[in-house]
Amino acid sequence: MFLYSIFIKIVDVFKTVNILSVFIVFIFMSITVFSQEKSAVDNGCTASYGLDEVVVTATRTERQLSSLPMPVTLISKKQLQKSGAIRLKDILEEQTGITLVSDFGGSQGVQLQGVSADYTLILIDGVPIIGRASGNIDLKRLSVNNIQQIEIVKGPSSSLYGSEAIGGVINIITSQPKREKLEGFVRYLAKGGATNELDINTNIKWKRRGFGVVSGINLNTSKGFDLSPETASKTTEGHQNFTGNLQLNYDFSDKLKTIVSSRYYTQSQDIPFSRIVNKNHQNNKNDEKTKKSENKRTDWNINTKIIHKINDSWSFDYQLYTTKYTTETIFNGENKWYRQTLVRPEIKSTNTFRKGTLILGAGANFDALKRTEFEDVKKYNTPYFFSQFDFNPIDKLNIIVGARFENSNQYESAFTPKISSSYKINDWITAKASVGYGFKAPDFRQLYFNFKNSANGYIVLGTHTLHDIHGDLPSVKPIKKELKTERSIGYNFGFQLKLASNLKLNINLFRNDIKDMIESFDTQLSASNLGLPLGTRLFSYRNINEVYTQGVELDLVYKMTQNFSFLAGYQFLNSADKTAKQQIKDGQIFFRRTPFSISEKMKISDYYGLADRSKHMANCKLFYENYQHHFSASIRAVYRGKYAPFDSNNSQGIIDDFDNFVASNTNVNVTMSKTFFNLMHAQIGINNLFNEKGIANKEKFANNDTVLRLGTTYYASLQFNF
Repeated sequence: MFLYSIFIKIVDVFKTVNILSVFIVFIFMSITVFSQEKSAVDNGCTASYGLDEVVVTATRTERQLSSLPMPVTLISKKQLQKSGAIRLKDILEEQTGITLVSDFGGSQGVQLQGVSADYTLILIDGVPIIGRASGNIDLKRLSVNNIQQIEIVKGPSSSLYGSEAIGGVINIITSQPKREKLEGFVRYLAKGGATNELDINTNIKWKRRGFGVVSGINLNTSKGFDLSPETASKTTEGHQNFTGNLQLNYDFSDKLKTIVSSRYYTQSQDIPFSRIVNKNHQNNKNDEKTKKSENKRTDWNINTKIIHKINDSWSFDYQLYTTKYTTETIFNGENKWYRQTLVRPEIKSTNTFRKGTLILGAGANFDALKRTEFEDVKKYNTPYFFSQFDFNPIDKLNIIVGARFENSNQYESAFTPKISSSYKINDWITAKASVGYGFKAPDFRQLYFNFKNSANGYIVLGTHTLHDIHGDLPSVKPIKKELKTERSIGYNFGFQLKLASNLKLNINLFRNDIKDMIESFDTQLSASNLGLPLGTRLFSYRNINEVYTQGVELDLVYKMTQNFSFLAGYQFLNSADKTAKQQIKDGQIFFRRTPFSISEKMKISDYYGLADRSKHMANCKLFYENYQHHFSASIRAVYRGKYAPFDSNNSQGIIDDFDNFVASNTNVNVTMSKTFFNLMHAQIGINNLFNEKGIANKEKFANNDTVLRLGTTYYASLQFNF
């Protein structure tokens, strides 16, 4: 409550100031900046727009970004700061080929190259985040405090990271103490407009005689927001979040180092769920009853790593990672909880030769879940082995060959190889290609989920839970209880072009074929037959035979002048269910153009693709940096083309051109920053500058807030460095 009182005061002050006036002040302060532009020595600020940074996720060894033979996106600390991002979702939604997709519960996950969020593995320093809500890792759980950079590997990465990496990997790399001094910052951010939010960050780094400490705290509180005030529940309820992280490093010698890092996150919500008023006595407060829901979730982990360098060419990494994710909900005196744990020991050997590097590793995942609806603990025990050889047979050719084998007690074993290569044709063009296999095992949620949202009128049941509760009904029997392991093969081929010293273009063609893909679907079972309230929709999971996503990505980096940089990206995506296409060709699919028109056979030209996929997405960003006066500004625009969230004209779950589509939209964000004496950093910004809310979508999708967007928000922050 103390945080809320501070927040209200800050927002009240913030609202009394016309945001345009603040921008005018910033512009006035920078008049001399533009009139006195001088060449400045590059102090590293522009490096975030280059292609020569070091990344570790793609190969589990340090490699220059420009030398990698697979598509990788790097988001630097500078880009994070310039964007004004405070949660991971804020920065990811501005990247090429990435779409944020909402699930049943409102959590937003990451869709890479059109592959669903279920297949994107999210890591912190190489170890996984657990706790998927309806398939998504809720990105609002992850603060950008203490992040050094974010590495995004697109395409199948199961050869190194196993299940859940069919679509790719997002690895959050945290900061390390490098200088023998005490340094840190405290940052305050207040946000107003369409939502009110207060975010406080503090971070400290210290190193001395081989011993290092990194510690950070993030406090985030919000009143939430409501995109449909006419409905009983809010779109996003208010919350109070706390994130704390602590890392201890010690170098025993040049050959033996240890790192122990931990993270703790908790969120609390007290939600006035609904209000029931006796209509005959509306003025009698004694007849008014309020139902409250108390939600709490906790996420903690501890990661211990020992790095042992045998000699200049041979080293071992020993790692033990433990994490636990819990949720607890109390509604009308009923307590429901969810507890997932993961323990992962791993050992990795790295051998460096004159023209190559060999990695060998082994480990095991001990994954367990217990929740209110389960009679006992559900366990996955999965030992695994992996290897990779990165070598240069000739100077201009790099080849990486890798594979992983997993053997679980709950699903069939999986072998996932991958090969990647790059060839430098000349000084300005490099060709890259990769092909890899991926897999994803049915997870706890898809088998045992039991989620009820009475306010929005839907239920989600895992296949085992559905059959355990309603398996005796004839209408349920066609839905299979056992799900198959999903398998995929992904191809990427492209060129890296250095068109000029200040102009670079990346072109990547991709295709992902997924067999036995597991997707959520509306069972369309009768609510009355299931003993549910009238109008309740029941969702479950199923394997669909084969699907594919394919397309092209373009990324442009143009260093216009010493002070201006321009970045642009575009993705064209085509997706399809192969079985559905064949059924259409065979004349088995019928649909209605309107609710009142006659039924007719669907033509292949009417088929659109998979749900929640936009054929066209684009972004462009203009950055300005003045080193002499420590002033920077950026304007960033993100476009997403139309998409259909589900089949709306009863064509057997198939999306066609006559379904209801969410309209295309463009989101524009603006940020301005000024640093004073290297001690204080001020920033203001506006998100969704033109207030695109997607109101037109309400008519087609009643009571569905996922098709709406948050209106204009504005924020201001102050950071004090020491």
